[in-house]
Amino acid sequence: MNSTELTQPAGHMELVPAIALLLHPLLASGLVVWVWWQYTWRKHSKELKGDEREQHRARHERNGERLLVATGLVIVVAFVGRMVNGWYTQGSVWADIWPQSLHGYMGPVGFALLVALSRFGREAKTLRENGESYALAKTKHGRAADLVIYLVFLHAFMGFIYTFDIFLA
Repeated sequence: MNSTELTQPAGHMELVPAIALLLHPLLASGLVVWVWWQYTWRKHSKELKGDEREQHRARHERNGERLLVATGLVIVVAFVGRMVNGWYTQGSVWADIWPQSLHGYMGPVGFALLVALSRFGREAKTLRENGESYALAKTKHGRAADLVIYLVFLHAFMGFIYTFDIFLA
C-alpha cells in the first residue's frame, strides 16, 4: 500500500456512511423551517407598528445573519458527509466529494443567492439607519427572498428524491 491510500476502518461499514450522509438532510430540514419562518416577516411586518415592529425587525435582521452562517455550516456538513462516505466506500475522502446530482450542484448556487439576499438586507438596513431612502434595497431584498424561498423548497424536494436514490440504489 502506498502512502496516499487510506485503509477503510473496520466495522460499521454501512452505518457510519449512512449517518454521515443523513446528517445533512436532517439539519437542512430544520433550515427549511427556519427559512420559512424568516420569510414570514414580510407578512408580519405589515401588521406590526411602533416599538413592537422595531423589535421584530431587529430580530429578523439578527436571525438573517445567523441563518446565513447556519446554511454555510449545513453545506459543510454535506461535503464532510460525502468525504466520510467516500472514505468508507472507496477508501478515499476525495472519491465522493463532488456533487453527483442537480441537488448537489444547486446547494452552493443557492448559498450564493442567499449571500446576495443577505447583502440586500444589510444594504437596506444601512440606508435606513443613515436616514436615506432604502425602498429600492428593500424591494431587492424582498424579491430575492421570493426567489430564494421557491428555490429552497425545490432544492429540498430534489434532496428528498436524491436521498432515496442514494439509499435505495
